[in-house]
Order: sequence, then structure tokens, then C-alpha cells
Amino acid sequence: MNRFLGDTAGPSTTARWARRADGKGGAVAVAATALSMALAGCTIALPAPQPAVTSRPTAAASYAAPTIQAGHDAAAVAAKNMTFDAGATLSPNVAVGFASVLDQPGQSADGPQLPPAWKLVKNNVAGETQYSNAAGCAAAYWVTANQGPLIAAGDDRASTENLMKYLIPSVVPEALQESSLPWSSEAGRKAPSISFLAYRTKAAAGVPASMVWGRLLGTAGTGLVVSLSCPTDALLARTTPELMAKLAVAPPTS
Repeated sequence: MNRFLGDTAGPSTTARWARRADGKGGAVAVAATALSMALAGCTIALPAPQPAVTSRPTAAASYAAPTIQAGHDAAAVAAKNMTFDAGATLSPNVAVGFASVLDQPGQSADGPQLPPAWKLVKNNVAGETQYSNAAGCAAAYWVTANQGPLIAAGDDRASTENLMKYLIPSVVPEALQESSLPWSSEAGRKAPSISFLAYRTKAAAGVPASMVWGRLLGTAGTGLVVSLSCPTDALLARTTPELMAKLAVAPPTS
């Protein structure tokens, strides 16, 4: 597995991810550079002046495809489970993000507030937010865009498999389990779900147990990743539902 789980040293996971995805466009950048270098050594002759014309040529029509689909009902999309098939109902290239109450105080059974179970370590640095708790668990979630090379058009499940394969090169599709996170702008409340693929590793000597959840929304052009690591398998199993009770994916409002 890649070292991004719990890794706070060196370049961020998000940066490495973005570099990998953007690398597919490297040939374009090289070609553009070569072209500019070639032109720098040439003399370009200007054409002779042309006689004035009495009528102006018709300008070529320009058209930019709208970002929001005509008749798109964002509220209806937010009210339904965001399955892999439902990814196509999102507006094109409208980013999707997270909602979190991880660092908010808890509530005891008899009423008094409890201190937050999670401590904020990094807040939205290059799209990544990290938390830790007193039990030694570390959680992170992040968002990235411009993941075109990983997107299988019209197939969010295949796109998500590509994302997980990129994050964890040794993973095979059979090792990925379908999972879900809450699909709501208000974390901690009952809500529909959004489908993810998850990959779990067991604890070993000097290595914590870990879980990674990923979803690549091809139409929205957004990649979502959540990771959780804990010292033991039992602690990971106990902490996972606690994390999901305070974290959600927020549907876009347009």
C-alpha cells in the first residue's frame, strides 16, 4: 500500500495524486514548449496591408456548454442514495465536498457535553483535512479535481476502481468492498448514502490497521478519499462507525 495512510512527512498525498493525474497531460506541455522554442528562432513575415472593405465579416459564433444541466433538480439528487449509477445525475463539473463535525463536543447520556473525541491536526491543506484521537487513531479526508485520466466515462464504479488502484497500486478489484458514507450537508444526521469502495488492511508488527474509502464522481469531476488507521484491528472496527457518525459527503446545491 502507498505510504499515504497516516503519512505526514514529505509531499502531501493530494499533491502526489494530482501530479500523477496531471502527468497524463505531460506530452501536451512538452509539445507546447517545443513549439514555442521553434518559433523563437524564426522570422515571421507580416502580410501586406489589404484594401479596406465596406462590410464587416460575420464573427464566428462562440458557445460554451452550460455547467448546470437545464431542469436539474439538486434537491431531488440530494434526497436519493448516490449509488455508482446515480453519479450521472450530478451537474457536470460541479465539485462535491465533505461535511464534518468531528471536532465538535459530544453529548453524554445524562446531558452534559463531552470534550471532542477528535482533534483537528490539519485543516484543508491542499484539500486535505486530518484528525487524531486519544486512542491513537488518525483520520483524514480530502477532495481533488481534474482527475480526467482516471475517469471511465459514464461508469463511476470503474472510475473508483481506477482511483483505488492509483492510491494502492497492489490492490486488485476483488479486494475492494462496496461501502457507503452519509450523503448529507449536515453530518451526524440520518441521511441517504453515497457509495464508496473500501480497502482494509490488518494490523501487523509496527503497522496499524487501516481502512481507505474512495469514490470518483466522473460527471462531477471530483475524487473523494477518506482514510482511518488505528493501532489494532479491534480499535479500527470500533472507531469506524464513530467516524461515520460525524462525517458526511455534502451534495452540491446546484
